[in-house]
Amino acid sequence: MNEQRLLDTFLGLVRLPCPSGHEAQAAAYCREALEACGCAVTVDDAGERIGSDTGNLYAELAGTAPGSIILTAHLDCVQPCEGVEPRIVDGVIYSDGTTVLGGDDKVGVASIIETIRTLVEEGGAYPTVKIIFSVQEETGCRGAANFAAATFEPGEPCFVFDDAGDVGGACVAAPFHYTFDAQFTGKASHAGVAPEQGISAIEVASLAVDLMRQAGILGAVGPYCASNIGTISGGSANNVVAPSCKLTGECRAVSEDDVERVRAGMDEAMRSAAAQLGARVDVDWELEYPGFRIAEDAPIVQMFCRAAQGAGFAPRTFMSTGGTDANQYVKLGVDPLVVSTGMTKFHSVDECLKVTDLEDTARLAIALVRERARCS
Repeated sequence: MNEQRLLDTFLGLVRLPCPSGHEAQAAAYCREALEACGCAVTVDDAGERIGSDTGNLYAELAGTAPGSIILTAHLDCVQPCEGVEPRIVDGVIYSDGTTVLGGDDKVGVASIIETIRTLVEEGGAYPTVKIIFSVQEETGCRGAANFAAATFEPGEPCFVFDDAGDVGGACVAAPFHYTFDAQFTGKASHAGVAPEQGISAIEVASLAVDLMRQAGILGAVGPYCASNIGTISGGSANNVVAPSCKLTGECRAVSEDDVERVRAGMDEAMRSAAAQLGARVDVDWELEYPGFRIAEDAPIVQMFCRAAQGAGFAPRTFMSTGGTDANQYVKLGVDPLVVSTGMTKFHSVDECLKVTDLEDTARLAIALVRERARCS
């Protein structure tokens, strides 16, 4: 592994503007790097379907040993991510404080590129490596949800380099995630002359939220289970009883039973509030992504632990209520683990990344590929 080359790749990537929907420059950078290593690279049509200026990038490095492994990361970053000026202070990489750094998820992208370069240079036994660099992960994993560049064998090991924490960690369970849009319809009336003739849709929505709170299904509901009201908007003027109000929110849980229980309770609270106050409500629920849970004794978990230990890391597994592309890739039939990369304070202008964590992430990726060759 070439540490300076890895660092240069990371710094080059974070300097590229790549907000969700505008990942073309980063995709072109990665395509050039991977093709130079002998990878076959394609870009699917997901961009056309979800409004990005490029699709998901998919590449394959033909193996010298049986078996295959999938390594993946996402290209987009949250705003502000344009004009990033990285700086290194005492072995830690920061932005200049006006933007995010972009380590989420350029640490994964750079580490995967260095892995491919190292495999080609060092030779030896390695399986076919399949690489996915997705678009619009930060807007609900939309690129991964529309991935159409390849099909995979059931149970193919898939490592998603996109989690916080010390290198050596792997997320084995992530949530089912529902969102809702609720439109409450009341009745307009003059708020000063005849307020009793109106039905305030804002009051109905507020009652719905209060009923959720009373039922104990709002906020931190239980272990790896949570719900939230995200936005509320409505009304037209201070002297008009609000005839309409829109409420949006979400619920998520690692357990499908838990998420369905909370979803049903939130739905019932909204419908009950409308009925109590004589209003109407239309609720539109959407499953943003399904959850997954990989058993601790599953082959991919055991393979991860062996690779991590062999590379000098203390392996650990954990569950999360955060979603990633892994929640979409599980629908392709693969077994995904979300790998910790050391990213810190991501989604903020205080984001930073230790240079050693960048290097360790690449070392772990290389170890995973080598371990896959050994156990295929």
